[in-house]
Amino acid sequence: MLDDSKGIARDVTNIGHWGNGDYEIQLSNDDELEYIFSLIKQLYRIKSK
Repeated sequence: MLDDSKGIARDVTNIGHWGNGDYEIQLSNDDELEYIFSLIKQLYRIKSK
């Protein structure tokens, strides 16, 4: 399970959507990039197990 304290990632596992992956993250400004990269790293670790 993703640890997203800011609540900006949406689980789209069981929702029809265009794209790939289980989460959707919308970027509203570039100040969030560092946090978003930390989420991506978390997801990579989860999926690579």
